[in-house]
Amino acid sequence: MLKLYLIRHGETDWNADGRIQGHSDIELNARGLEQARRLAARIPEEGAFEALYASPLRRAYRTAELIGQALGLPVHADVRLLERSLGQLEGLTMADIQEKFPEVHHAWHNGGTRPHIPGEESRERFVQRTRDFIRDIRARHSAGRVLAITHGGAITMLLMTGLELDTEHPLPFYIDNASINIVQWGERGARLRVLNDTCHLNTLHVTASGTTKKHAEQKITAAEVQ
Repeated sequence: MLKLYLIRHGETDWNADGRIQGHSDIELNARGLEQARRLAARIPEEGAFEALYASPLRRAYRTAELIGQALGLPVHADVRLLERSLGQLEGLTMADIQEKFPEVHHAWHNGGTRPHIPGEESRERFVQRTRDFIRDIRARHSAGRVLAITHGGAITMLLMTGLELDTEHPLPFYIDNASINIVQWGERGARLRVLNDTCHLNTLHVTASGTTKKHAEQKITAAEVQ
């Protein structure tokens, strides 16, 4: 049985400001570093891991480094874990998009086909590279636990392709910063085991062994743009 842990990076200033990130290489902020440290404390409770992969963008790679230090694993950068590039939308807030790209804003909030964004990565390419990553991970690791530290949009598409859902439909998952998401493959095929788990960011976290750990209060309010 193979379990793939898909983890979103910690918060950045652009997340906090509600700015689209895409391929823009933004560092973790202080809150994001604390979220990554809590992930690094939580993940070893799950057991041994076979490998650790990460997007090469700094917000994901730094999150992976902290987790890797806790697990004693090297980080393998994989460009297929990059967030989807959104071209000229990167760096903009929703208010900016409503002003500069009103048709895109309307489609995102009201449904329907959205127009092409100048400079964006095509949906077809995004689907293909996430599908290729899932295929290769399953070929390399027939069993055990594997980690992939990546981005909100990338995790959503990895879930869609990993669970063999229709990638032409609107993406249905909501992925918080520093959340844990697990897909499991076994005799019955792919199963979604965990979705958007952020309990390690709460004030009180119950470990797998039943003991409790207290953390400083951290309200989860991260902006949900990748």
